[in-house]
Amino acid sequence: MCPATSLVIKKLVEKYLDKEAIAVVLGGMELAKKMNAQKFDLICFTGSTFVGRIVAIEAAKNLVPCILELGGKCPFIVDRDADINCASTKCMWAKTINSG
Repeated sequence: MCPATSLVIKKLVEKYLDKEAIAVVLGGMELAKKMNAQKFDLICFTGSTFVGRIVAIEAAKNLVPCILELGGKCPFIVDRDADINCASTKCMWAKTINSG
């Protein structure tokens, strides 16, 4: 994602979501390597395939599951309390709007 979009997502996540459950960490490949040395429950990565490959390799060393959204086109989070029909409709709308 572009830096301005990343900052907006970070602000929104910190304002509206549980800080004990989710964090947005901005940085490049070196930070990704350091972050993956930690033992997380789950890693969600949005970014390039090059860095995503490194994230996956490092996560595998600690058997940490990871979700890779490579290319940064349309990441999203659906909370367990969400209306799944509404969320899935909006998600698919957003996914298809990026298709060209």
